[in-house]
Amino acid sequence: MKIPKLALGLAICFSLCGCITCRKTDEAGRPGPGKLAAASTSWAGTNFKLLRITAHVDGSGRMIFTRGSVRYEHSSWSPPVDVTFDGEPWANLDRTPSTWRDPGARLDLPRAMIVSRKGRDVIALEPTAGGFDLYLCDSPNGSADYEVIIAIPLRD
Repeated sequence: MKIPKLALGLAICFSLCGCITCRKTDEAGRPGPGKLAAASTSWAGTNFKLLRITAHVDGSGRMIFTRGSVRYEHSSWSPPVDVTFDGEPWANLDRTPSTWRDPGARLDLPRAMIVSRKGRDVIALEPTAGGFDLYLCDSPNGSADYEVIIAIPLRD
């Protein structure tokens, strides 16, 4: 049972990576040098939202996503700073970002998956019954920049 789910997850991840990094073509269908095509917003007929989060992290914690809210729960060291959520600054991590209030209700949160991550330590996503938790953990000494792009399917 776990192997088919893993295989399906990997297939979706690889297809998303291909959509995000595919090159534009010219009129003759040849790829243009260094040009990237716009990210696709569907896989297997399902539309999805790409959510980009960036932060400067020195410690660990998690972002808890539900249909109606997103909040940060701090674990150790310092809370993240210079956080952006979907391109907008997110200064008060105790309050749901304004860009989340409407889209959250239309998304199938437990099926979210990471399609891109940048950072020197842990970025992980764990589905929950009503959403998902995003873990950011910077264990080495000092702090570092982190970026994650999450694909979240629209609800049926």
